[in-house]
Amino acid sequence: MNNKAKSIAVVFAISALFGCGAEESNSEQSAPLPSNPVTPAPELSSLTISVRDANSQTGIDSASVGIGSIYKQTNLQGEAVYQLAEGVYSISVNKSGYDEAESMVAITGDDSSIFIDLEGDVALPAPEEMFVFHSENDDSFYMEYWGDTWGSGAVVTDINDDPDYQKVLEIASGTNWGNGAAIAWGNEQVNAINTSTYTHAQFKLKTSTFESVEVNVKGFGIPDFSSAYAISSGVPIGNGWLQFEVPIPQTYDLSWFGLVFTSGQPSSVLLSDVSFITKEVTVSQPHEAAPVPAVNDNEVFSIFSDSLTEDKFVSLWNENWWNAPFYSQGSIAGDNYSRYEILGAGAEGGVVGIQYGIEYGSVDVSNHNTWNLDLYVEPGIQKIELQLVSTDGSAKYVIDNPSAEQWLSLQIPFLDMTVNPNAALNTAQLQMAGIQLWGEAGKAIFVDNFYFSGEANSYNVDVLVKDNLGAVLANAEVSVGIDGEHDEAYKVTTNASGIATLNLAEGVQKVKATSSAFGIAQKFTTVNGPGGSLELTLLPLNPAPSVAAPVPSVASDDVISLFSDGLTSPHWITYWSDPWWNPPTHSDITIDGNLTAKFQITPDGTAGGVTGIQYGVETPVDASQMTGLRFDFYATTGVSKAQFQLLSQSGPLIFDMNSVQHDQWVSVELDFAALGADGNYDKSVMTQLGMALWGTTSDSVYLDNIYFY
Repeated sequence: MNNKAKSIAVVFAISALFGCGAEESNSEQSAPLPSNPVTPAPELSSLTISVRDANSQTGIDSASVGIGSIYKQTNLQGEAVYQLAEGVYSISVNKSGYDEAESMVAITGDDSSIFIDLEGDVALPAPEEMFVFHSENDDSFYMEYWGDTWGSGAVVTDINDDPDYQKVLEIASGTNWGNGAAIAWGNEQVNAINTSTYTHAQFKLKTSTFESVEVNVKGFGIPDFSSAYAISSGVPIGNGWLQFEVPIPQTYDLSWFGLVFTSGQPSSVLLSDVSFITKEVTVSQPHEAAPVPAVNDNEVFSIFSDSLTEDKFVSLWNENWWNAPFYSQGSIAGDNYSRYEILGAGAEGGVVGIQYGIEYGSVDVSNHNTWNLDLYVEPGIQKIELQLVSTDGSAKYVIDNPSAEQWLSLQIPFLDMTVNPNAALNTAQLQMAGIQLWGEAGKAIFVDNFYFSGEANSYNVDVLVKDNLGAVLANAEVSVGIDGEHDEAYKVTTNASGIATLNLAEGVQKVKATSSAFGIAQKFTTVNGPGGSLELTLLPLNPAPSVAAPVPSVASDDVISLFSDGLTSPHWITYWSDPWWNPPTHSDITIDGNLTAKFQITPDGTAGGVTGIQYGVETPVDASQMTGLRFDFYATTGVSKAQFQLLSQSGPLIFDMNSVQHDQWVSVELDFAALGADGNYDKSVMTQLGMALWGTTSDSVYLDNIYFY
């Protein structure tokens, strides 16, 4: 999906608090679809890729190595390490000053290594400055999307009479993001630009009303980067103009560079001299390597350490949760570390996510009880918040006024972490860590030796499941965790007395129960010793439709059908469950022989859980000649509100259904014009339908006959 559009969708989903779902009623029959069992995580082998200079045969550091969608940079020894399942993989390697190289490798189940030699690039070096929009220079590269407003509805005007600069753009507040505005330049991947030699973005602004500017860099091989700066932090250069020079990640295939402006009132800003530059920057590092962990491999579960065998690996070090500190890597005496430097508005709590349990499933450390991490902190950092994130929620550990200029070997018992509200820390399904920093811009921390240790206690918990009349429910399913492509929840079935006994690690746990013809019940419980018990009450499902949706009264040639037994089309729903926020659970059912999509609200999504229904992410649908999107909609009695988002690559159109009709099929029309589509809304690149639901876990909605008309 276009990264810009996806980020817009996620922002909308969070702000709107969209909905979620699960079970079938007795009047429904499951569609005859193939089963989709949980895929076990494959056995992984270590592949060490050594990148060398073809002439000197010395290692090349900071080369970009890509296998599929996973990109890594080589360390100071020129090495990058991947954990891979059996198969054949294509490897690409890039480094400024060298020709690109590609290689193939077969992983057969054993650890292996490969050398890739790079030849020096005889082409002319990249210019010291790349001009995007400059008053004295032509643009350095062609941009397919020049001055795109990213769906903000901003008004962009050429200013030809500015006394200071020959080329000036005025960007005024748009209509889609409150008083915000955006301007961006981008290319499709075939025309992506190599900006790997540039370290900073430079631009000039003049405004009295916009309060902040957010710099965005997106590349086809890097995670999205964004960092916000107060307008007042710019360097005055005369006549009210301010100059900014901000660090940016290096990428070999830039897709977007964008500036986003925010304000509490209608505003405008003048912009000139946008370019990329290369600056020689001295990067700080610790005065010595991190201490070697005093543990044995067989006693711990290692995520990142040169001294321990890694049981799982970090697949992404720098997911930008909010104004993330700037990530880089370094090495001291062959010992690798990760570095995070505070930027701009990130001084007030910028936070980065470290993924280690997303690819090939989550990490099970439920037999351990302690998180270990080595941190080196520079003076000027006042507070660090560390988080562990699981499929059932997260927990945090706060360090105020950390000791500086020394390695801190942290041993954090899970029980000493504060579980976040409405959450549990499921150590059987850990996925990510988070690091949040407060301090001075330009100050950094360093991370090494990330592993789990100690022996956890676990105890039996008896879970009693009843219905709303107090009768016990046998054969109900009681579970902890989630099912996913490589994950499986821990599940136990209740006995004839309605009791399921779970063996759970100590700490806060999220327990769910479900049974045929009932909604889902959920409670949090603290496991702290033997004899634990819990009672869950299930409420009946509200009645589902007894008849199928009406047969469409249109011809296939007159519409663009996405989902309907009564219409034919080359387009279809490619993915029903893009999880924007606590989405309802999707299933395909048949009603009177008619295939129908069902979405049941889940416990965490009762206040507006949202799903994205994809039909044009890979190949957008051209609806430029259509009036809008129509579908048949059925809501059970407890659904109190629905909200829909008609998403184009240029942004969303939003429709609130505040008065929901129950227990009947209704036709919903999302008319482009009625929802405010203007010249900035591109109907030729339609991608998704977002749906948010408010209700109870006994409620579902049903969709059929989705088409552009």
